Amino acid sequence: MNPFNVLEIPPDASPEDIKAAYHRLAKRWHPDRYTGAEKEEAESKFRELAEAFSILKDPAKRLTLQQQMPKTQSPNATEREPESAQERTAEDWASMAKAAFEEGNNDQARALIHYAIRLDEEKAHYHSLLASILEKEGGDLRAVVKALENAVRLAPRDVDSHIRLANHFQTLGMGARAQRHLQAAREISPNHPKLRTPVPRGSRGGHGTKGSSSSGQKVKEPLPPAGLLDQLRDLWGRLTGKG
Repeated sequence: MNPFNVLEIPPDASPEDIKAAYHRLAKRWHPDRYTGAEKEEAESKFRELAEAFSILKDPAKRLTLQQQMPKTQSPNATEREPESAQERTAEDWASMAKAAFEEGNNDQARALIHYAIRLDEEKAHYHSLLASILEKEGGDLRAVVKALENAVRLAPRDVDSHIRLANHFQTLGMGARAQRHLQAAREISPNHPKLRTPVPRGSRGGHGTKGSSSSGQKVKEPLPPAGLLDQLRDLWGRLTGKG
């Protein structure tokens, strides 16, 4: 594979040209735009584009390829695939999906993580990343729930996924399921910072023997449990950093 040819750019293309070409072609070949046999072709082309961009966005790799261009383009030379363009693993695709997500390229991230899951559907963090991508897009909440359910099935002690599921089930009006995941999170990690119930403002310690130790020092009384909806809102705020 010649990444310059894949992205339809000359060997002396600037980093800006490389990025622009990638986004233009990735949009054209995004698998969501196709169905049937055409979708399979689009997925293959999309992966090839992602590999080419992954190579060329690295200055050192790009320079090495540019130096090799006269040899690889010689009529008598056999085109050899660069070492960095060898077949990628599911973890490679997942890493690329995470990088795209962190850069704000949701469409690219979603397509890449779907492919990683297709290669290896037994990795909990792949499903968790898919849920994060779908959450950011604000699309089908049930698809988010399905991804998180896969995550906790593969990693039953993943507290964050249990908390996220509890919040989403509450939003969907499934209070019993929400309570189940909230309880699971508490059993796994009772002292998890995202599971701490905040002390209401203006609350005070009790009086007499209930609010004092044998030495006369005041101690905190246990607070009554907050409503499930309030708990979930607080937990979701802590999880997302918006609380």
